[in-house]
Amino acid sequence: MRMKTALILISMILPLTHCLSYDFSKRKVQQGNIISPAHIKHLHLGMSKSDAAILMGSSLISPMFDLDRWDYAYTVRRGSGPNAGRHLSLYFVNDRLVKIEKKI
Repeated sequence: MRMKTALILISMILPLTHCLSYDFSKRKVQQGNIISPAHIKHLHLGMSKSDAAILMGSSLISPMFDLDRWDYAYTVRRGSGPNAGRHLSLYFVNDRLVKIEKKI
């Protein structure tokens, strides 16, 4: 009976030891739209809004006041290090891309 109780306790406690040894601060945390240099290379002035949306995806930052400006933001943090961020703004006039601002 004691052996059975000991085995049950060990089988219940053993999985919890992994939780204690896992370092959550080493996780990679990503937020926003992934802005890759390959996608930015394919952007060109004069392209339509629909082509830009197919290439970049929908913006997670919703335009409230200016529907002709799309903002894309991406941040990543590796472990407990500092945040690294990228920001891309696309400006449209008459549904055509006229300006690209990037902070990478």
